[in-house]
This record gives sequence, C-alpha cells and structure tokens, in this order.
Amino acid sequence: MDEFLEQFSDPSKFLGHVNYILVILSVSMSSMRWLRIFAIASGITGVVYYGFMISDLISATWELIFTAVNAIQLTLILLASRVRRLNDDEKLFIDAVMPTLEGNLRARMLKIARWETREPGEILIEEGQAAPQLVFIARGAASVEKGEKLIGVCGPGDFLGEMSFLSGNPASATVRVSNEIRCCVYDPGELRALLQRNPPIRQALELSFNRNLVGKLDRMNETRHATV
Repeated sequence: MDEFLEQFSDPSKFLGHVNYILVILSVSMSSMRWLRIFAIASGITGVVYYGFMISDLISATWELIFTAVNAIQLTLILLASRVRRLNDDEKLFIDAVMPTLEGNLRARMLKIARWETREPGEILIEEGQAAPQLVFIARGAASVEKGEKLIGVCGPGDFLGEMSFLSGNPASATVRVSNEIRCCVYDPGELRALLQRNPPIRQALELSFNRNLVGKLDRMNETRHATV
C-alpha cells in the first residue's frame, strides 16, 4: 500500500493523472462540443506525458491519433453549428422546441422539417386518422373539434398531433385551419428515426410537448370557465 501511494503521488506522474482526469471529464459531458474539447485536452496531455516524459512512443502515437480524431469531430460540430440565417418562423420553432440544443442538432431537426402555408377551412388532422403528421404552428390559428363540438383553439407555438405521435394511437380530434397558418410539418416515421439516433433531440422535443400540453390545458380550462 505504501508503495502504491508513493508511486501515485510521484510528481513525475502528475501529467499522467491529468490525462485520465480529462478523459473522465470528457465522458461526463452531456454536450458533444465539450466532450470533444476535454477529449482533445486529454489527448494533448497524453502526447506530452507519454512522448516526452516517459518515452513511450507507442502510447504517444495512439494519444496523437485520439487527439486528431476528436479535433476532426469538433471541427464538424462547429461547421454544422454555422447554420444559415433563420427566418422568424424558424426562430420561433427553435425557441419553443430546442433552445438549449447545440447548432448541429438544431440543423438536423430543421433539415427534415417541411414548411407549409395552409388556408382557412383546410383540415390538418382528421379525427380517427392513423399516424397523423406532427405539426408546429408558427403563425395563424386552428380549431380543434371533437365530433361537431369545438373543444379548443391552437395558435403560434402549439403542436398538433403530438399525442398520436407519442402513443401511436389514431388522432382523437379534427384540427381545422381558422386563420391562414404557417406551420412546420414532420413525417412521423422520419422524425422517429431521427430521435432514435439523437437522444438529446428526443429529450428536448418531449419536454417541449409537456410544456405545450400544460399551456393547452390551461387555455381549455379558461375557456370552460368563461362559458359557464
């Protein structure tokens, strides 16, 4: 035990400890950008320690490769973050759905989005429809109808079809355009595939669904009390 402590506290091995500490920090990061940054710092430390302090050229070479791979990945992340200038509708979508996500993840979400303008009277989702599209309203308004009864109104910042998307069940209500709508539309299958590959996007989207659902319920309660 004494020998272990003596070796562990040896000043000449300090940089080796830093190397492993940085590795541990990198894998504990939830942000891919910071994961890569700490990994690169660890790799550089490893190159110096193994290559110049203990003359282990094999380990130093692997540390150099490790550093290069992470540097390339960090470059790709930074390039993907330089998304084209967003319009007002896209900014609203980003702020409502994924304000904390990194630029490369936002870009993936926007890449598979389809932006549409829908006219008053058009049906976005029909009651009983299997696998309805997921819709995010950026501008305009839509009425939510159950049978022939109006049960709610949705506007900018609201999702449509999210419950069917989460549960896989048919649509429980009909959604009809009230005022001209500008909306972001997702194919359910394509979106599920993206979320399966990118857990951070899935978590952000589900959190946004929850916030939006609370807002809808509050509005429905206010409407119900106003009509009593």
